[in-house]
Amino acid sequence: MLAYLARRLVQMVVVLLAISVVTFGLFYAAPRDPARQACGPTCDPTRIDALRHSMGLDQPIATQYLEYMRGIVLGREIRDVDGSMIDCSAPCLGYSYYLHQPVLDAIVGRFPATLSLAAGALAVVVALGVTSGFVSALRRGSLSDRFLSMFTLVGASVQIYFLGYVLQYYLVYQTGLFPTPGYTPLTEDPLEWLRGLLLPWLVLGFVQAAVYARIARSQMLETMGEEYVRTGRSKGLGWWRNHLRYTSRGAAAPLVQLICLEVGTLLGGAVITETVFGVNGIGQLSLDAITQNDLPTVVGTVMLAAFVVVLFVAVADLVIAYLDPRVRLN
Repeated sequence: MLAYLARRLVQMVVVLLAISVVTFGLFYAAPRDPARQACGPTCDPTRIDALRHSMGLDQPIATQYLEYMRGIVLGREIRDVDGSMIDCSAPCLGYSYYLHQPVLDAIVGRFPATLSLAAGALAVVVALGVTSGFVSALRRGSLSDRFLSMFTLVGASVQIYFLGYVLQYYLVYQTGLFPTPGYTPLTEDPLEWLRGLLLPWLVLGFVQAAVYARIARSQMLETMGEEYVRTGRSKGLGWWRNHLRYTSRGAAAPLVQLICLEVGTLLGGAVITETVFGVNGIGQLSLDAITQNDLPTVVGTVMLAAFVVVLFVAVADLVIAYLDPRVRLN
């Protein structure tokens, strides 16, 4: 198990380094000049050249990349547009000249909203999607199976932005059944935190739950046909014990990988959901950075999303290795 863990950690580091190279290259392939963006539209060429030198943009790209990576590991000092030096402690993801703060500080300020949205949506996905998929497989051909199949078809066909705007219009503004969506810190008012995120949780969770229900059903049906499941039944194991202890465990491995990938994606920012419901999380930060051509923030959010996704994919592999010993042996 330790050797398997070591291999996964090495692979994770290699993938993150490759993503950092590609992201950093795209940063400098962008048509906008970061120095001109930081200085503003009224800057003269002399001031732009001086700012470009202070930002290190006149250095070779390889040197700039190494300096950026050194900042992630050790931290660095960055010169602001007014000439003052800013201490960017590790892990330093750059400095946003549009927000006038380190990129990591901007991400940390938005991360609780994204974490709250991801946690609630994931709870809906597991409770509604995975559970209904397993129940549908166990009751294959019944009326409940047909109803759940219709539910998954509708959920998989609808788009988040359409469902979000429609439900928000009718449930919030027309009937008042739900409060206006938004994010209130949990430490300030837990009730408002719950009320403001309830509708986004249900919309995002419903759309994702429909996909996971179909996958869970197909995986459960496939596992129910395995020889060890039939052997357990032939040895006298009860119907529920056989399926809950053995069948569900065998069917859970692919779902664990997909759920961990979904967690990583949500923590990287649910752009559409945050935009529709006005949740100022990582996704909204990324969208604002793209709109304002805030390239350091774009690179920082991409690096964060890549790290979270790679991390949770590695976690999924470890959980699958625990559930299925054949993975460890291979």
